[in-house]
Amino acid sequence: MSRFRFKMRMLFFILVSLIAPATGFALETTLTWKVGKDTVLFNESVKETGTGFTAVLTTSVGEYDSLEMDSKRSTIRWQRRLKSENTEVSAERNGSKVRVSGTYKGKPYDKTHDIGDLPWYQLHEISYEELFATGVASANFWTIDRKTMKPTEFKAERQLEETINIMGAPVQSVKYALTVNGVPSLLFTSYFWLRKTDGRFLNLEVPAVLGLPRSSVELTGES
Repeated sequence: MSRFRFKMRMLFFILVSLIAPATGFALETTLTWKVGKDTVLFNESVKETGTGFTAVLTTSVGEYDSLEMDSKRSTIRWQRRLKSENTEVSAERNGSKVRVSGTYKGKPYDKTHDIGDLPWYQLHEISYEELFATGVASANFWTIDRKTMKPTEFKAERQLEETINIMGAPVQSVKYALTVNGVPSLLFTSYFWLRKTDGRFLNLEVPAVLGLPRSSVELTGES
């Protein structure tokens, strides 16, 4: 190998090593969930991969969830552990089907759900950035309830822009209405806010309904 070619190859490797870290994306957030008189802290980590994203959620009550998502933040695989209730399940999407299997509350669990061609947003607050980026007025997506394992189809509708207070500072945001397919909006409508500059999740307000107390989720830290 000539000295010139050797130098060019070394230069190439140096450039790649400098550029590669900049193409990655990593985010750490803390969310505070309040339901009735109870408070749970959510710690989320999101990382960009070559083909999409990975995410890990841990909570102050011992929950562990990990996700693999595609480039549009639609879930491909999901794992969940909660030792206190003897739950350890995994789920994987194959076309329109999502199979969830493992142990749920100490019993064998194996169910397959058909979600068609809609996105699967297992952790809403992480996938909402894609919803915001599309700029659509409304969008439907599926979620598998982390507590009950039941699949639910949601609809998010863009509302107005407004300023809200997050972490003690005013933030320009976009408000969305969130409804459940099959449930009249008059009976149940939640609202969430995304940061206007980048679609980052800021806040969710869920009304009291069917005997359940009012709840909220708010961004309380990011790095």
